[in-house]
Amino acid sequence: MSKLLKNTLNFKIPEKSHSGFSKGFTLLEVMVSVSIIAIVLVSILRLQGQSITMNETIRFYTIAPLLADSKISEIRLNPSNFDLSSSGDFGDDYPGYTWNVQIEELKINVIESPELTLKKIDVFISLNNDELKFSIRHFLDADSGAYDE
Repeated sequence: MSKLLKNTLNFKIPEKSHSGFSKGFTLLEVMVSVSIIAIVLVSILRLQGQSITMNETIRFYTIAPLLADSKISEIRLNPSNFDLSSSGDFGDDYPGYTWNVQIEELKINVIESPELTLKKIDVFISLNNDELKFSIRHFLDADSGAYDE
């Protein structure tokens, strides 16, 4: 038992290097390294947040033109379903996406030709109460029968 006690009490004092200082890190060195790691982690988290935002924006500007084209196709197929100003949403398929359609009749005077009548269709797509917006304009010949009021 005395041998065990004797070994426990004989601990080694850290060796000193050639310059006279003991091996290891000082508190200042540890604090500097922790602050560098913190700065790097904050930068990485900021980049991650920006990546998520850019991903949502890119997704919107990929989907919105397709939704606008589908709405223009609906107008061409069933123009009587749309007033001069109509709006709505895309339901559960695209939550947060809304649409607004404005239709205006244009009469264009052409030299030495009969007057040209067009329907100007503006389609607006927005996400989350106009957080992101997309618009497209389409013209239809009102006299061709493709659009009847």
